[in-house]
Amino acid sequence: MTAKIKFLCSSIMLLICLNVAAQAQKHPLEKADEMLETEARNLVIFLHTDWCQYCKAMQKTTFNNSKIRKLLTGNFYFAELNAEEKRTVKFGGQTYGYKPTGVNTGFHELATALSVDGKTSFPSLVILNPKREIIFNYNGFLSAADLEIVLKEIVRLEM
Repeated sequence: MTAKIKFLCSSIMLLICLNVAAQAQKHPLEKADEMLETEARNLVIFLHTDWCQYCKAMQKTTFNNSKIRKLLTGNFYFAELNAEEKRTVKFGGQTYGYKPTGVNTGFHELATALSVDGKTSFPSLVILNPKREIIFNYNGFLSAADLEIVLKEIVRLEM
């Protein structure tokens, strides 16, 4: 290999490694109970659907922000739930599944359980304390700047 090709390959590998390392670690909700028992942290859950354009925008912008990734990775557990997915999730000693509401429509029961007054819109962000109590719930798009304020305030209150 020529020196240029070696350098190019090394540069690409470094960029891939940096990108992977920079992403906030997402945890499966099925592991949340176990993780909360191992280390008490607040749990941030992003509720979304496949058809929601604001959800996609939040995934691309807010959760790709380096400050948000750093805050989430260092201070919280982070999980996502597609509110229309059909898998069963055990969380907080209960089992939640998909509940049909019509032909090819329905919601995941956990998304409903995490909402205020059983009303959910998308995107939604829910933050639970280690006792699985809701300490923050917001329905709608959150910019990285707004989410940073929320996360920093929760971290500050924990100290």
